[in-house]
Amino acid sequence: MRWRVVLLGVALLAATATQASAATTSATDPAHRLMASINQARAARGLVPLRSDARLWAIVGERAGRLAASGILSHEAAGSLPQDLASRAVRWYGYGEDIGYASGSPDVAAGAILGMWASSSAHWPLLMSAHYNYLGVGLAYRSSSGVTFASVVLTESPDRTGARAAVAGVVVTGNDIRWSWRGWDPPLQTHTAGWRDFMLQLRTDRGPWVTIASGLTASARSTLNRVRGHWYGLRVRARDRAGNIGPWSRERRVWLP
Repeated sequence: MRWRVVLLGVALLAATATQASAATTSATDPAHRLMASINQARAARGLVPLRSDARLWAIVGERAGRLAASGILSHEAAGSLPQDLASRAVRWYGYGEDIGYASGSPDVAAGAILGMWASSSAHWPLLMSAHYNYLGVGLAYRSSSGVTFASVVLTESPDRTGARAAVAGVVVTGNDIRWSWRGWDPPLQTHTAGWRDFMLQLRTDRGPWVTIASGLTASARSTLNRVRGHWYGLRVRARDRAGNIGPWSRERRVWLP
């Protein structure tokens, strides 16, 4: 088991801990920008981007909210991280958390918090870890003191990111249509499950989708003896070896004259 928790900026005024709880504000956009900055720094070091896990985003939103409500920067004030992970059934081989605060709204404070983490020998290695593969970023604003609190939780977890697929090409020969596609499993820093198979759906004009194949490992297929004077569309989605199914690809349409 690998775990680590570190904190930043613990020198808060004692008075903030006794003030009434302040309303907290969700900061989705600054949080995603913070995630993007972390992943840009990882890419510069040859590391794989950390992937989003909606459960972690829910957890960090609550943890940052607790920090803002209390005005205290500590992991204890944020609550038990193992309990938070267990409450949302997050499987992990290891976990870690960076917390911090800075003056200003989330839009202003996010960059300052990242800068402090980047200059910290305790915090930055956590974000640049070669073991963790998922993260969530939470920011919450304490209006009574004009301070934004942040929590970033990282886990080393089994792959839960759906595989991806795309229709690559289409060739019409007479009444026959030859389709081709490709698939891949988005790489994780660790524990990438790997692509497994495809599901295909076909439709005529704007009619209902009809599944024509599942559990398919081939990357091409012909649909024969189509009726002329119609549009035909194909979409595909992929599954990885852990059973994670990705979204449907964009439809590829072809006219059969």
